[in-house]
Amino acid sequence: MGFFERDNARLHFQEIGEGEPIIALHGLAQHSDYWMKTGIADALGKTYRFIALDLRGHGQTTVEGEPKGYNIDTLVEDVRALADHLSIDRFHLMGHSTGGMVASRFAMNYASSKDNQAAEEDSRLLSLMMVNSSSSTQFSNLSETANAVAINMLATSFETFSWPMIIQGLKLNPGPLFAGIANANNRQALYAQALELMKGSDGRSVGGFIREFYDDANPYVERLAKIVCPTLIITAELDHIFTKTSRILAEHIPRNTVHHHPSCGHMTAIEDPQWVINTLLVFLDIDALHL
Repeated sequence: MGFFERDNARLHFQEIGEGEPIIALHGLAQHSDYWMKTGIADALGKTYRFIALDLRGHGQTTVEGEPKGYNIDTLVEDVRALADHLSIDRFHLMGHSTGGMVASRFAMNYASSKDNQAAEEDSRLLSLMMVNSSSSTQFSNLSETANAVAINMLATSFETFSWPMIIQGLKLNPGPLFAGIANANNRQALYAQALELMKGSDGRSVGGFIREFYDDANPYVERLAKIVCPTLIITAELDHIFTKTSRILAEHIPRNTVHHHPSCGHMTAIEDPQWVINTLLVFLDIDALHL
């Protein structure tokens, strides 16, 4: 466990293991425990140095005053600052959902060819791992006006209701993000685990994050096409929104491998952590052999 400061933010991270570094980014209303308490970190930490960051607005990361920096460009630079703080030059970068959006933009900025010339040796990334994610931050098919209304309603729910109330609401209406949990035989245990992870964040901060972050419908396909590092794309059958957005990643990132879970939903590390572990280890082993 550690902290580092960047401007008016105090960013929290957890790490385990030694070896090539992996920096992992969580999704909305989660935090670094999404990786640390689902077995993912322990499994990868046997071979790699696994580092999980709390994004702004989440977990133990705090921001004093304004600006909060809940935008993707600031979060990308938080990742770079974390690597620099730990004296890490090159690393694997993994992001789930919202964290994957940040990871894809980081790859566009710091693992991209210039002037159509291969530049893998200049890349800060050894690999990119996109888990149930997107390269755009406005991932709905709604109009700009309708999306703004939906974002306001979502943010208000986090700012108004307690975490147990939110989980109870998801049990009644799981929506697209909890469809996999709702379909699982052990759904009650998975809802309880999701609640424990959510309780590590402040709902008002999460609401503020929602209001600022999800505002860009552009998937930046031209920039995806210039990503030079090997890329893993994880999708899942019941993750209807992000399976669609992940197709854009697969169509445009040159050196990509897609793994699709046949029955899981959006919260893959909670729903089937062993499958995620196996998929990541196979990809990382192949990547190490440069195949």
